[in-house]
Amino acid sequence: MNIALIVTLGGDLVRSTEHVGIGYLSAYLRKYNHSVKVLEIKEQDISHESKYIPMLCDYEFIGFTTTCVTMKNVTRLVDIIKGHYPNSYIACGGHMATFSGKELLEKYSKIDFAIQGEGEITFLELVQALEAKKELSDVLGIVYRSGSKIIENQSRPLIDDLDMLPFPDRDQFEQHDGKFQYIRLSTSRGCLGHCGFCSSFAGRHQKGPRWRGRSPKNVVDEIEMLVKKYDFHTYDFVDSTFEDPGYKGKMRIEGIAKEIINRKLDIFYNCCFRAENWSEKDHDLLKLLVDSGLEKVNIGFESGNARGLKILNKRATVEDNWRTIETLRHFPFIYITFGFIMLHPYSTLQDIRDNAKFLHDTGMGQVIRHYFWMLEVYPGTLLEEQLKRDNLLDKQYDIDDGMYKYHFQNPEVCAFVPIFQEMLSLTSVWDFEIFDILIHTFITRLQRKYWDSPIIDDINLFHDFVRSKRKKIADFNYTFFMELITNLEHCDVAFMKTKLDSFLLDEMDTIKSEQYKLGLKLRRHGYQMNIR
Repeated sequence: MNIALIVTLGGDLVRSTEHVGIGYLSAYLRKYNHSVKVLEIKEQDISHESKYIPMLCDYEFIGFTTTCVTMKNVTRLVDIIKGHYPNSYIACGGHMATFSGKELLEKYSKIDFAIQGEGEITFLELVQALEAKKELSDVLGIVYRSGSKIIENQSRPLIDDLDMLPFPDRDQFEQHDGKFQYIRLSTSRGCLGHCGFCSSFAGRHQKGPRWRGRSPKNVVDEIEMLVKKYDFHTYDFVDSTFEDPGYKGKMRIEGIAKEIINRKLDIFYNCCFRAENWSEKDHDLLKLLVDSGLEKVNIGFESGNARGLKILNKRATVEDNWRTIETLRHFPFIYITFGFIMLHPYSTLQDIRDNAKFLHDTGMGQVIRHYFWMLEVYPGTLLEEQLKRDNLLDKQYDIDDGMYKYHFQNPEVCAFVPIFQEMLSLTSVWDFEIFDILIHTFITRLQRKYWDSPIIDDINLFHDFVRSKRKKIADFNYTFFMELITNLEHCDVAFMKTKLDSFLLDEMDTIKSEQYKLGLKLRRHGYQMNIR
């Protein structure tokens, strides 16, 4: 069967478009001799049908991946495509199909199937059943139409042996001529955390172990293949938690690091940690990970006090968060980025003050977005159920809304919402976050490469300059935020926005100027600037 898999660009897929789940689906379908086309459609192109409708004329089955962010655009596309090709099958997979599959088909008559949970085997069996004109009742993990009825079949067990899957295809990478910041790579599925806002596992009904990991050899076989095929060296490990499950998990990632080093693969990579899993006892493992190319970790700190962590159902404590921060300070090549929820339906003024103090005191408060981030509530999460019980949702969930709208247990914090949203509307707030990571990458890759060269003194001087700037920015952010929340009634929002915007732009320009000077010196002395 000819199958088109469509990626609608939105949310995290705007800055980097690669969807590794689609890559797995296409690889699995192609393994069984189905023809697959992967097509990206931007939100602004949906109304320009001539850009994509002709490309779909030969495809009998069209699949979409869905998230809360992209759902509205998916349904727009479904209407348009079904209007042109009424005999094509249309299926949705991903987050919304997994948690709201039956509701999708009830609300949108032009969607024929929802594929719930891991889609590789389910999608293949659905296509095979349609080709053979077999009954669909035996295809686990689908929602489908039977006459006027909508049938939800039994869930499919989770895939236990991930090594049996083919490596994901890289159609999107090739469509962009390899001009990505990184290639996404999945070394495991599932998570042993139970965060109240996360749908990584909560709400799923598939049988099987919650967490499964690929073997170190299988993971590094894929990396080596990608390095040799594309000469590409930066990877984003998209696992919910890289080090799960416990001791065995750390042995697994130690094996991955050793394989990378033993094969002399000159790569860099990012991954996600959970704070409760790390301490000074892991020093040797962390050094090994850094030696193998680890340069950024994402940790879900989420709150600066115990009350907030409990509400968000975090297993980590405030002490865990601080211990992990202090442990990672010994590894300056690692950039720490993190999840943080400043405001949620149960927030108090004291919570907000505690959160702000935590952000500042960690020494990582230079990214001001964290000060304004608000909880996003998605279907299938523990917090969804809690908010329903506490009558804090504004209305019944509407699939088109993307996420729940909610109100606050403490009305005094409601006034923060429009102001936080105004600050997040500044492009500079988002640009600085990326800029800060890129500057760290620029510095640490140079330090790794030229640690024993005469130019290292100049690199370290620039690093010291950037550190001083980060402290200045972090101090400004804390003072700015506290001024906002303390003088809310008399706050001139437009003035404060301009103040923040000008400050961030000026600081970025100053750092760029010094970076340019260092670059000139490196080039004059014959040093390579493009550290891949």
